Amino acid sequence: MLEASAIDLYYGASHALRGVSLAAAPGRVTCVLGRNGVGKTSLLRALFGLERPRAGTIRLDGEDISTLPPHERARRGMALVPQAREIFPRLSVLENLMAGFAALGREH
Repeated sequence: MLEASAIDLYYGASHALRGVSLAAAPGRVTCVLGRNGVGKTSLLRALFGLERPRAGTIRLDGEDISTLPPHERARRGMALVPQAREIFPRLSVLENLMAGFAALGREH
């Protein structure tokens, strides 16, 4: 379903991700673990189009989405829920998820 291959991501001259690859298959749990500063958030930002990798590809259901902007990735069903940021603090978990799903349109 979601596959990243050989992702290189830079912040200016700082090389944050070096050849990172991962695959998340339907019906399986995929975790990204590591101590602070190893690139977990950078990887997620690259996957969701918030940062543009200098090298590598990102595929969703076989389609290369590497150059798609975040809103197009959301329309294809990708969602990033930031931890403890309380974007909509008065909404329930379900209401927060439904707000994210709004980008999918009515047919989903």
